Amino acid sequence: MANHEEEPKARIERLIGEGKITREAVDAAERLWVGRLRNGVVIPNGELIIITLRDLHHVLVDDRIWRKPERIEQALLGIFEIRPGRLGRRVALSRWMEDDKSLFGMILIEVDNTLRSLHLVDSRRLSREMRKGEALWKR
Repeated sequence: MANHEEEPKARIERLIGEGKITREAVDAAERLWVGRLRNGVVIPNGELIIITLRDLHHVLVDDRIWRKPERIEQALLGIFEIRPGRLGRRVALSRWMEDDKSLFGMILIEVDNTLRSLHLVDSRRLSREMRKGEALWKR
């Protein structure tokens, strides 16, 4: 089965088995999800974005996320612009400060307001995205 067809939980288990992610990191992220993410996060435009456990497992495959899962919430709270995506999805652009450094993210939001994906990007990629079409919402 190709990685894009692999269920997120199965992929996490495979990555743990391969030594590419630690069980402790996954457990910590799941505790964060139970404590702060499971009921959703209200983004700056007032919408509630729901993060399912499956969504959490999907974004944890990125080592920049599983090492610091609090970045999920920080990225959602740092959304400054939302643009149309494919298939009715929306692409949210985000920036936040961490250790006196600016971080940038692209968040894919499903039609039903669930988190589809989160990618940390550099400032050049963020700038390119900001030039694509019209924004649906800006802070």
